[in-house]
Amino acid sequence: MKINMSKKTIELTKAEMKEASVFGNEAYDKLQIVRRDYPDFRVVEIKNKKNTSDFANLKMETIKDYVLKHGTDEQKANFALISKRTVGEDGEYCEPQPFFQIKAWFLNEFPEIKESRKDYRKKVISIYEAAAAKSVA
Repeated sequence: MKINMSKKTIELTKAEMKEASVFGNEAYDKLQIVRRDYPDFRVVEIKNKKNTSDFANLKMETIKDYVLKHGTDEQKANFALISKRTVGEDGEYCEPQPFFQIKAWFLNEFPEIKESRKDYRKKVISIYEAAAAKSVA
């Protein structure tokens, strides 16, 4: 729960709003106390900020290109097995695995991707810090 003085609102997340709607529990009692302290404020539901990871925009095409260019024969075969519709030797039809499982496999199989992203972030920070140091001097 957050009190936003500039907007004159009492802000709750969806989970907090749900909990505070149950009469008599702790969240409900706290909300009522805040409403008494700020009677002119509106109670509003806010969305949680998305926690975007470094690889939130990773696409299947990018994974495929990287595996084909940098993967071993075994990694390429494994990728083909998990990413394509296949029919086994016994005639059993197999669906491709969900993207998020393929993505997890990819990041585990190619840890250098995570390292290169960390290195990139460090370089960007040093560029910004160098620019800030020039403006101060």
